Parts: sequence; C-alpha cells; structure tokens
Amino acid sequence: MLAERRLELYFAENPPHFFDEMAKSAVILSPENFHNAKNLLGREFDQILFDGRTSLNLDALAIAAGTLRAGGRLLLWLDKNPHVDPDSLRWSGAEQAVETPNFYAHFNRLLQVYGCDNGIQAQNNQSVSTQKTNIASTATAEQQQIIRQILQADSDIFILTAKRGRGKSALAGLLAKELRNSAQYHKKPFNVYLTAPNKSAVETLQLFAGEKITFIAPDELCRRIGQNARQFSQDWLLIDEAAMIPLELLFQLTSTFKHILCCTTIHSYEGTGRGFLLKFLPNLHRSFQQFELIRPLRWAENDKLEKFIEELLMLEAEDRLIQPPYSIKSAVKIRQISQNELVEHITDFYGLLTLAHYRTSPLDLRRLFDAVKQHFLIAEWECYLLAGVWALEEGGFSDKALIRAICRGERRPKGNLVAQSLAFNCNLPEACALKSLRISRIAVQPDWQGRGLGLQLVEKLAQTAQADFLSVSFGYNEELAHFWQKCGFILVNIGEYKEATSGCYSAIALRPLTAAGEDLVKRAQQYFRRNLAFTFHPLHDKLSVEKSSAEKITQLNGQDFGILENFADYHRTFYSSQGAIYRLFIRLGADTSPHVG
Repeated sequence: MLAERRLELYFAENPPHFFDEMAKSAVILSPENFHNAKNLLGREFDQILFDGRTSLNLDALAIAAGTLRAGGRLLLWLDKNPHVDPDSLRWSGAEQAVETPNFYAHFNRLLQVYGCDNGIQAQNNQSVSTQKTNIASTATAEQQQIIRQILQADSDIFILTAKRGRGKSALAGLLAKELRNSAQYHKKPFNVYLTAPNKSAVETLQLFAGEKITFIAPDELCRRIGQNARQFSQDWLLIDEAAMIPLELLFQLTSTFKHILCCTTIHSYEGTGRGFLLKFLPNLHRSFQQFELIRPLRWAENDKLEKFIEELLMLEAEDRLIQPPYSIKSAVKIRQISQNELVEHITDFYGLLTLAHYRTSPLDLRRLFDAVKQHFLIAEWECYLLAGVWALEEGGFSDKALIRAICRGERRPKGNLVAQSLAFNCNLPEACALKSLRISRIAVQPDWQGRGLGLQLVEKLAQTAQADFLSVSFGYNEELAHFWQKCGFILVNIGEYKEATSGCYSAIALRPLTAAGEDLVKRAQQYFRRNLAFTFHPLHDKLSVEKSSAEKITQLNGQDFGILENFADYHRTFYSSQGAIYRLFIRLGADTSPHVG
C-alpha cells in the first residue's frame, strides 16, 4: 500500500536543511526557475522545496506536486506578510506587480485544511520514508480490463481519460506491445504510430511499449495524411495528450487510421477538462468508445496533496457545476456583478469557463481573483449559473508619444490586446485613445446553448458599458464568425498565422457604442476591405466581407503613407503593410517596382 505524500509549510528566513540521504533526490523550485518546471514532467522526486516567498506560480506548483512520489514531502517556503506578487506581471495586464488578496485568502484557507505548519522543524531528526512507485511492467487489473475491451471491440476510435498518475501512458504503451504481438501472431502486417504535442513527454509510453514506436509530430502527420491518406488505412495511431492538440488537427488525425487511441489528461494544470470531450465527441463521425482510469498508481488513493492541488486550482469546478436541463419556462435573469461578488461564487464561474473553454488555465484563475479593470455579467435561473461574460477594459491612453510608439511597434504596454493590435496593424492610433471593452470569454452551459443567452449577454454588456466600442479576439471559424456578426460585431482583422492553441487564425471584430467608436470601426472596416485583396490569405475566399471597389483598393491615401513610414523606419511587419506597399508599386508603375513574392 502506497504511503501518503505530505504538504508542509516553512516560514523561517533561512532555507530549510535537506538531510544528506535526501539531497540527491530533492529539487528546488523558485522564481528563478519556475519557467523550467515543465522539464520535471515524467520524473519523480522524494522531496521538493517550493520557494513561494515572493512569487507564486501555480503552474510550477502543480507540476511539482505531480512529480512527488508516494511518501514524499512538498515543502512550501512562504512569507506570512502581505506583499505584491511578481507573478501577477504574467496575467494581471498591469505594468507593475499587484497585491493579490483574493487569491491568497483562497490559498491560505486551503493551507489551513491541508498543510502541516512548520513541518520541517518537526522532522529535524528523521528522514522521509518514500516508496519507489515505478509502475510495474505488467498491466494492473484496471489496465488489463481496458486493454482487453479495446482489442475485442469493433470501434474505430478509443478515448482514454485519466487524472495524472493513473497509468494512462503506461496503458497506451502496453496496448502497443499487445498490438505488435497480435500482428506477428496473425501475420497481419500493420504499423503503430505515435503522435503527441511534445515528443519528450512520451518517454513513459515508449518505455512500456517495449520497442520504440514511430513518432510523428501532429502537424507533420497531418501533412502526410493530406498527401496520401490511404497509406495509413490499416494502421493504428496512438495520440497522447490529445486535448493539447488543436481540434482542427485532431479531427484530421482521427479521420483516416483504422483504429485510434486518444489519451488525454483531465483536470490538469494545462486546463484540459471534460469540456474538451464536449467539443470533440459531437463532431466525431466515426464509432468510438470511452474509458477512464480511476485508481492512482504513483501515490495513495485519497492523497491529500492531490486534493490540495485540485482545490487550489479548482480542477473539478466543472464537475461540481450544477447543470439544470433547459426549460422554456425558466425565468432567466441577466445582471452585472462586481469582482467581489464573483470571488464569492468563483467555483461556479470558473467551472462554467472550463466547461465551455477547455483550455482554461491557472493564469485565468489568477486573473479572475485579482486582476484589475474587469467586468462580469451573468445569466442565472434561480440559484443556477447558466452563462457569463468576462470583459476587460482597454484603451483610454492620453500619452500621444506612447500611442505613436505603439503604432511604430516600439512599445507594447501590458494588456490592451485589441487596442494595440488595431493601432499597430491598422495604423489606427485612436484605438488606444478611445475606451473599449474586450470580451475575453463568453460561456453558456451546453444544454442552454443556441437559446439566445449569448446574444442577450452581449446586448446587456453593450447597454451598460461606459466605452466607445466593444471588441473580441477569437479563433476564426464560420460558426463563431456568424455568432459575433449576429451580436452586431464587424470583422476588421485576420491574423497571418494559425495559433498553436486553437489551430485557427486569430480574428478581431468590433461593435461601436458611441459616435467616436462608430468612426473608428468604419475606418478599421474600410482598411480591412482595402487590404484583403493584397494579403493572399488562405481564408480570403471564405471571409464574408464586402469588397471595396478597384479604385479604393489601388488608391494611396494618408493612412497608407503613415503605414509605409512605420514599415520603412520602424518595426511594422510586412504582412500588416502589404496593402500600402502594393498600392505604392501600382502608383510607381510595374517597370520601376521591385518584385514582391
């Protein structure tokens, strides 16, 4: 039986002493190396010192807890005095670090429940008794049952979910070994391929497979499928951490192989909850079966450290969210709430976000608790949270020199994602001067989607916002574009590259609220239309925007000259300047213009 892991608190000024026999297997995490915490994944440690005195990086803390073996000890070195948290510079949108009282109230409450105060002094004369938890090379009874069901089933796709430490990767590797043995016994030649977002994270899977499985990165595998899908028609594909792969790529990966095993971690610090399945499964057009591993293999059941991390990061918030069935008779109330009220019911709101946006992360949680200039609207029925909008203040800059530097690409103040993008990409300095609200997230419970709640929330936000315009940045697809168009938004920008997280091109849409906002949106729309013909964007033919006349497209204007100046003398990109450059070439004449390809 595996021993419990321990969470212990340390508040002294001097660093704690590691016993000689433990020093070799101990790891120290501090603000200097928090960003390298992912390198610990797949490894195990007996003792971890987490230096959280000045800064608390939730991602690093969650990773550290996941690498501590049974019987091990996590030492949290903390400062009891209130202070600003430098980690807030990653998520607050503020130029200076801010205090985070709401999060620390949540953090300290859980420490009182799960932590052992001053545990290091209490252990001065004894070492930590740890257990090696390397998973046996043979499958557990739970793993054997799932492997047997997969081998006997006729489904095309098998979906395996589990929390960390349940042996998910080991099962996939053991399945690969069984498949290889079966192919040799029945003399049915087929290949087993492996793909994952990170090649270094599949070492455990490869270890349990016995022989190395051919690994192909997701984008490269999609390229090969596009060239000749039939080459994989008799083969197996193992996808590790499927929820970390953009859905567009994932659907390509699951479209052609004879059988596919999709493994993914749920309730993890990366923000991959069950909401992933809500987006993935309804769009699968092949037969599938689901399995879940329950029992932990790397630490004891009901491990208190695991419970502490789950509650700290609210990893089970979506499971705890009550989801009432839709009723046409429900009297839904839409209202604006303060950040203080949101914090009182943050588990429900965070659960709603996780359910709708399965890549919701600890950074989002820290923002909700303590970031400034946030606005929240909710739709509720009786005591049930049905939908919500989360918006952030942008713009309102009065420093003309700063705005000019933003347009040139010399400055990029924190926050103000859309305002700065419009100033830099569209040479619209007024986007930074005007006040705006950017819709960061909008979420509706699954059973209540398609009932108009999203539209009502956006309309309420437009009515109550003290701003010149609303903005939204989203991964472009036709469904989302249609939704925002119904909400009164106008598409004004499309990104050059697909985003790694969504697999989509980033789009910006605006809705004016004042006369000044109306003028800005009109100019942004005209700029987008004039330049669309020169971008040669892959979505060019799909974008439902009214094209400008040939004369407007080719005629240079004052905005073009500003763009050309910023491109020539400052840091403006070629992609955002193409329209003005081509118009200049047209004016100069083809014979005198350099070739642009």
